[in-house]
Amino acid sequence: MDADRANIMADFEKKEQDITAFEEEFTKKEKSLKELTQTCQDLNQKLKVYEEKSSQDEIVATQLSELRSKIEQYEKSIQELTETNTRLREALQNIQEDSVKFEDELNALKSAQGDINELKSKNKMLEETVITQQKELIEKDKILKGRVAEGKESKLSASSIQKFIVGKTETITEFNRLLENVKFRLFLVFPVIEDLLDFNLTSFSKLEGKAEIRIATAIDRSNDAHLKIMRSYPNVDFRHYKNKDRYGLERDSEEICFVAQSENKDLIGISSSDSKINDLFLKLMTEAWLKGEKI
Repeated sequence: MDADRANIMADFEKKEQDITAFEEEFTKKEKSLKELTQTCQDLNQKLKVYEEKSSQDEIVATQLSELRSKIEQYEKSIQELTETNTRLREALQNIQEDSVKFEDELNALKSAQGDINELKSKNKMLEETVITQQKELIEKDKILKGRVAEGKESKLSASSIQKFIVGKTETITEFNRLLENVKFRLFLVFPVIEDLLDFNLTSFSKLEGKAEIRIATAIDRSNDAHLKIMRSYPNVDFRHYKNKDRYGLERDSEEICFVAQSENKDLIGISSSDSKINDLFLKLMTEAWLKGEKI
């Protein structure tokens, strides 16, 4: 019986200890709960504060978003204006460059027109000189013929002035006569390179390689027929003279035949071995050579 009582007392003391431990644990838990409750309240308070701030932030965010949108629109407009300005600047630069080119072309045209006017003036003077000389020579021929008819002795020998030339047929005939007498040098001027085919080509071909030959005439380098004629005479020095206004043949500084158009478009000229006459007409032939374009 004592043993049972001792066991019961031991169990009671143990339970009492367990209750005390439980109360201590409960007190701790209750304290923790209070702490958690306070923490939760604090958090709820902070949450309210954050919610209020968040609401304000949303307004600010909306305003910022609107400002950003406007800024983006402004930036887009600025970019478009910049691109437009760049295009306008490039267009202006192109216009300025075109203006400079146009001004250069205009100045070149003015200069060319001045040169053309000067050449026209010189050509007119030369034509007037040729016409004057032709008239003088015709008068001299009349005087000589009159003296011969009267049986008077002429101061000019038959070799001094050979003959006057009228028309293309007489010109070609005289050219062919002179071609047969060429020794070492030949200078020809005629309107178009195809006129060479009218000459005595046998006599002309014999001269190539034997005599120094220069020809000033109109040559179209896009014309196969013109090029073929040129290639047929590789030892001849050709120049393109575009005016087509005269015939001339000078050989060996001894004889010359020069023919040009009169006011009536007739071909009139002279064939002579007189040195002074030769010098005069050789200048007109040389002018065609100097103005000619090298081929």
